[in-house]
Amino acid sequence: MLSKEIKDVLEKNMRYTRMLEEYDQTKEFTLDKTRRNFTVRRGTYWKLRKTSKKTGKSMSSLIDELVEKNM
Repeated sequence: MLSKEIKDVLEKNMRYTRMLEEYDQTKEFTLDKTRRNFTVRRGTYWKLRKTSKKTGKSMSSLIDELVEKNM
């Protein structure tokens, strides 16, 4: 059984674990970014902007985190 510390480290680094799993399958890293345009509701935009300023992270980073967390 895994200790709590190991579980915490795995959860914090799940993004990198998934990235390495994908590399094993495709032999390509998914570190590059692609520029895309999305349409969001005005309220969603303002919430995202407010959170971005509060945390100091870019809006695209926040979207990346949310998508990875929910997939």
